[in-house]
Amino acid sequence: MRISVAGLGLIGGSLALALRDRHEVTGYDTDERARAAAKGDGIRIVTRLDELLPADAVLVATPISAIVPALEHLATHSDGAVLLDTGSLKRAVADYAARAPAGARIVGGHPMAGTTSAGFSAADPGLFRGRAFLLVPTARSDDSAMAIAGTIAREVGAAVTVCSADVHDRAMARLVAGPLAAAAALAVAGAQAEPLLGAAGPGFRDSTRLADTPADLATELLFGNAGDAAAAIESIVEGLTQLRDAIEREDKDYARSFLQAARSVRSELS
Repeated sequence: MRISVAGLGLIGGSLALALRDRHEVTGYDTDERARAAAKGDGIRIVTRLDELLPADAVLVATPISAIVPALEHLATHSDGAVLLDTGSLKRAVADYAARAPAGARIVGGHPMAGTTSAGFSAADPGLFRGRAFLLVPTARSDDSAMAIAGTIAREVGAAVTVCSADVHDRAMARLVAGPLAAAAALAVAGAQAEPLLGAAGPGFRDSTRLADTPADLATELLFGNAGDAAAAIESIVEGLTQLRDAIEREDKDYARSFLQAARSVRSELS
């Protein structure tokens, strides 16, 4: 297939590298340095977004705020190309698809993989191996478009799960935005451990990993789905409050039950 990638950061760059051996891959990024780095790694590069077409599929891996504008630009002359975004929020994509040109083919996508690093220099063709790749049908998703999106996801080593935009965004508030907020709060609280903060072991370091997310991306993740993100944070606050109250009243039975429930949920990830 002719596969184009708009946005050559961690996700887009990793997709381009993972697909280039099987497909004709073309990349674009607004950042000249990203374009140069990708070109140096053997990716065919264009200098304008519309030059990604014609193609069989265009993967839109831009920052969240640029996804819908990119889709709008591409959809007007996509000529049958499947437009697959890779952002972590889906309602805005689904809303746009509902008003997109009738001939547009748009599928929401979200590879559940990443690191706190950014840019093409962090791209890794093995990033998606063994990870979930969520696909969200829209008003402009036909069976063939879903099949092409599924093929791309599987070829980078991911496992496909299909869900609605509403289910996706509610879940991501609890699986992405909530943990991000909790990690940030824990990191700020950890500053009170000085002068021994630097001696922190893997527990603190692992628990605060998401606090290292670039601030611009973290802000988009929290405010792009503000209602669900606030509800997720409130759930975390409620849980912490219950545990704090149990400690204050020396209720070890309640604390043990709470911790066992948490361990049970965590075991489902194994």
